[in-house]
Amino acid sequence: MIDERTRALMRDYNPWWEERAIEVPEYRRHIFKNIQKYLKTKQIIAVVGLRRVGKTVLMRQIIKDLVKEEKSNVFYFLFDELITQNPKVLEDVIDYYLKTISKKGRKYIFLDEIQKVPYWQDILKRFYDVREDIKFMVSGSSSLKIKKSKESLAGRLFDFYLSPLTFREFLEMNGFKMGKVELDFNKLKDVYEKNIHKKPVLENLFLQYILKGAFPEIAKEEDMDIIRSYIKSSVLEKIIFEDIAEVFNVKRKDVLYSILEYCSKETSNLLDITKLSNALNVNYQTAKSYLFYLQNSFLIDVLYNYSKSVAKQLRKNKKVHIAHPSITITIMRYSRNILDINEVVGRYVESIVFQHSRLICERISFWRTPQKEEVDILLEQDVILPVEVKYKSAVDRTDLKAMLKLMDKFRLKTGIIVTRDVFKMDKINRKEILLIPVWLFLLAE
Repeated sequence: MIDERTRALMRDYNPWWEERAIEVPEYRRHIFKNIQKYLKTKQIIAVVGLRRVGKTVLMRQIIKDLVKEEKSNVFYFLFDELITQNPKVLEDVIDYYLKTISKKGRKYIFLDEIQKVPYWQDILKRFYDVREDIKFMVSGSSSLKIKKSKESLAGRLFDFYLSPLTFREFLEMNGFKMGKVELDFNKLKDVYEKNIHKKPVLENLFLQYILKGAFPEIAKEEDMDIIRSYIKSSVLEKIIFEDIAEVFNVKRKDVLYSILEYCSKETSNLLDITKLSNALNVNYQTAKSYLFYLQNSFLIDVLYNYSKSVAKQLRKNKKVHIAHPSITITIMRYSRNILDINEVVGRYVESIVFQHSRLICERISFWRTPQKEEVDILLEQDVILPVEVKYKSAVDRTDLKAMLKLMDKFRLKTGIIVTRDVFKMDKINRKEILLIPVWLFLLAE
């Protein structure tokens, strides 16, 4: 039997049981429709992603649609409070809901921040295997916990990654409806020509996207103090001092934060773990483990140097990318004036292009030779598509040197240069070099 406090939480979390309205933002992330169609399946839906990117809102938007049919057959519970982070509480609230609240028909059970409950996958597996009338949807901010659970729930779980706001979503939230376009020069050309009169506005919005574009709740905020305070208190401190500390039992939170600060400053640069551990006076294995924790909390990503051999790839140079430059700007307490420093902004743009590329292509890497020639991103599709970021208004032949060498080596016909505002196609030695403004590249999917 659950206690009065837990029953009170159940009532608070499910206002529709008492005919109270569900207040949710109208804007729906692009992933909404994709997830919606999986509601018809039996498999558990798992949504993972960085804090504050909209997982709870996504759940509540789905709930708002479902309760139009049967209010009692929709149940939501959040495991954010310490008293709820217990396997018995999870089991008890589901049992209590099924026995005293739900009615005949299919039941939809939404469990938010589920990774905070030990052995949650075993409990859901039991209900899943014996009940045909339950559809579970769970969310979490730690990919490692969901991955481990996916192994336990083999064949029983579909997982979805909810990214920080894409640039297209950021535009939509700011009143610009822009359809997605294929990464094809002629189709991109059509979009470019239709929007050429909006270029100054789109370019300015891209700069705003660098400052605050990751998080839906501050997409329209103008005050930099509010933006930084939001990211620091609602995202960074929660992840460092609560999520990671609890899940991985981290004792040196100061070192963890210092590693995040290092990665923020070095975003899009090579990652040298030995250099990092020496700078922070910690052993190599600690630095490596803490990087792993940050990566599995979606704050950073590690990109590997291209190789056909996985073993060689793991030994070669790696690059680090922050989840979004607004995190770096918050940690370093930069003002808007940081956007005037071309070299810094260029690295931020590269990280944004990298994050967008992850949504385009499942397998990506970068390419770097012993001679330090480098191409920022390789989309490893049927044919490798190299992408180099040159965030400037004039791109000359020297900027293409590494790209052309790579294209010769792998006999590639097409390469992309992401620019500040240049859009054209150059043909060099029967190779097509597509120069695409960053705002336009970020519309391609």
